[in-house]
Amino acid sequence: MHGYWIYNHRDIKHSASIRPIRVIGVLLLLFISCAPSDRYNDYTQIEFWTLQLSPTFNEYFYNLIDEFESIHPGVKVRWVDVPYDLGMQRFLTGFASGRAPDVINLSSDFLAKAVAVDALLPIPSERIASAGIEYFPASLETGIFNNTIYALPWYLNTYVTIYNTRMLADAGFDTDNLPETFGGYLDLAREYYRRTGRHAFFLTIGKDSFLPMILESEGVSLFDESGTRAAFNSPRGVEIADQWVQAFREGAFPREAISSRATAIAQPYQSGLVASVFTGPVFLRHIRDNAPTIYAETDVAPPLTGETGRHELAVMSIAVSSQTKHPDIATDFALFVTNAHNQTEFARQTLIFPSTPESLHDPHFHPEGDALDARAIRIAVESLPEAERLRTYFNHPMYDRLQDVFDEAIQRACLGRMSTQEALDWAVGEWDRILN
Repeated sequence: MHGYWIYNHRDIKHSASIRPIRVIGVLLLLFISCAPSDRYNDYTQIEFWTLQLSPTFNEYFYNLIDEFESIHPGVKVRWVDVPYDLGMQRFLTGFASGRAPDVINLSSDFLAKAVAVDALLPIPSERIASAGIEYFPASLETGIFNNTIYALPWYLNTYVTIYNTRMLADAGFDTDNLPETFGGYLDLAREYYRRTGRHAFFLTIGKDSFLPMILESEGVSLFDESGTRAAFNSPRGVEIADQWVQAFREGAFPREAISSRATAIAQPYQSGLVASVFTGPVFLRHIRDNAPTIYAETDVAPPLTGETGRHELAVMSIAVSSQTKHPDIATDFALFVTNAHNQTEFARQTLIFPSTPESLHDPHFHPEGDALDARAIRIAVESLPEAERLRTYFNHPMYDRLQDVFDEAIQRACLGRMSTQEALDWAVGEWDRILN
């Protein structure tokens, strides 16, 4: 899904059969952007950016924008979809040049950086209350900085364990009684490798590392109580991290576990190279479409947790740019996109989940039967209200530097360049310099 300008017209489609029309449309848009135009002079126009949702969800957004415009006469919404990996960069670039969109879809992981440069407009809690919207507290919390709401939670995902029943059964494991904890699954991965020479489990520990999440779930805080110093090199933190480092050194994880980003989780499982992955339920659709044979052997289990029982929540957010010339309309649109009705309709499109508890009353989230999607939805809905952000470093505007330092420390330990204790001590020192 690539970024391009999208106008709210039903006759604009994204298919090979009308590519010439799309090219002409793009050229026309370029011409219009370079020449005077009074097309919107009679309207209030706002621009709305999403992250990598077109063309899959074109029809949903056409309908959404049509409805908003119908209840706000004189308002026009221009929709722009951009690649996920470029979304934050393009937003900050646009903000620096005074051309930021009015309303922006950002991962909650990126919000701290935008807030730090005053790029987002605060959203008064009174506006949320007057709109009659209630969000899951943990999802709303990801958009709050210094007791101020800067972003509304939109669609959510929690994690599930996706596993290949045949591969595990062939190695002698009871797929009806798989471990439910990170520690238990780590033991399974080691034993699976001992028996088969292959890999039972894949998650990233050296790039986009899952270890900060695992540490928090095991009761090891990343920061001290003041939040100004790192604390993950405690004896318990070193002990847990070292278990994963040693498992990697023993060969229980593929080399890609320290070199690939989390977006690479899909391929090894779909290719039958690993027997299980820890990811969002939405991944099931990718398996079905890209590897139907693997999909036929796939089952799903609740998210793994540490000894605290806590598990991670992933949040996509909707925020309003501080540069908007129409703050009231832009805020109204952000609330409209994230209200319970529209979130329910969006969640029906794929395996994502709403941030509004009211939506979960819809029958869609309580499917019957043994179909894989139905089981995944039931598991996610059951775990969603208790999910929370565990990778708390995303609350800091320099989260990317913190993440890179931690990842590098684990890589050094996995490659034997440092002991786990030395690597975490080094990372804590670097974090403290960044934090202070």
